[in-house]
Amino acid sequence: MNISRNARIRLAAFSALIVAAAFSIAPRLRAESLLQPGAGTLGQADLNWQQRFLGILPLVKPDPKDPVVVTVDGHPITAAEITDYAHTERQMINATSTEETKAVYKDATENLINRQLLIDEAERRKIQIPDPEVAERAREFNVTGGGSAPIPGSAPDPQLMAAVRGSMMIEKMLDDEFRAQKVRPTPAQIKDYYDQHRDLFIKDPGEVRISHIAVKLPDNPTDAQKAAAHAKILKLYKEAQHSKDFAALAKANSEDSQSAPKGGDLGYFHPGQLPPIVEKQVFATPAGHLTEIFESNLGFSFIKVTERRGETFATLKEATPKIAMVLLDYNEDAVVKKMLEHLARKAKIEFHKPPSGANPPAGG
Repeated sequence: MNISRNARIRLAAFSALIVAAAFSIAPRLRAESLLQPGAGTLGQADLNWQQRFLGILPLVKPDPKDPVVVTVDGHPITAAEITDYAHTERQMINATSTEETKAVYKDATENLINRQLLIDEAERRKIQIPDPEVAERAREFNVTGGGSAPIPGSAPDPQLMAAVRGSMMIEKMLDDEFRAQKVRPTPAQIKDYYDQHRDLFIKDPGEVRISHIAVKLPDNPTDAQKAAAHAKILKLYKEAQHSKDFAALAKANSEDSQSAPKGGDLGYFHPGQLPPIVEKQVFATPAGHLTEIFESNLGFSFIKVTERRGETFATLKEATPKIAMVLLDYNEDAVVKKMLEHLARKAKIEFHKPPSGANPPAGG
């Protein structure tokens, strides 16, 4: 269970591209942990503490015209800082819709507030980082984090130095806190997670046997026809969720003339034999369960996975490093969340009315 925290922190702090890739590996594991239900969530986006407070640095150049949106014990956070932070976070989580973008701005505001709370607490604890270490980290950030490469031997930009120093103070303070809280998962916790989430560690999915119920749509359907078909498939889906005889339901109601007489049975499939959108759902669905409703070439459909065979699983030994990393992240996030709740209760956080056309702050 050799986990290099320094390596994880460097990934978070120095490369948004690496962070974005790493983020996609483990969200399901983190979200489904049974060790501490409801703990470890720092904000709306599923980012861990390194990504929130080390991976995105507020590096907007000061501008007297930039309106202050919120102050944290007198420290200003400006509209430009929130916009810049939100822009990077939006790329990291691939937010595209208007609703997602608004949520990202709210999350960015909370993250910048929380970052300042952590820096203030680190200062109260007299956490200090030697200048040469800050300069070294700042130079690495310039190279790997997308900044312009510094002239050899030159001092990093003062604003970058200040931001990196803040991140390193947070990192050192939380390192001490994690050791005190003993966040490293035990072998028993890892085994418990493996036993309860074995379906997450499939090496070879083997093959699945599936049945479906379909509601057809005519060519070039009208909005009314689509609405009617969707209402019908939704009604059948709810019936299928409670029915003990899927085959009878499919035989009586499915509009796929080839499979309906067979109770909706479509046979066995290996990976690569189904359309990608269908395959993704089918192989992620346990035997005896339904997929979500999706639109197919027939119209609207949903599938029941009736049998799985030939699948193989990673051993506990093979899965341990991944589980340990995920549970460590989860436990650390829970500690940070608890600390931030405590710090926020003591701090004076003031929201200011945003200028016309600016994104509103979270809370207030």
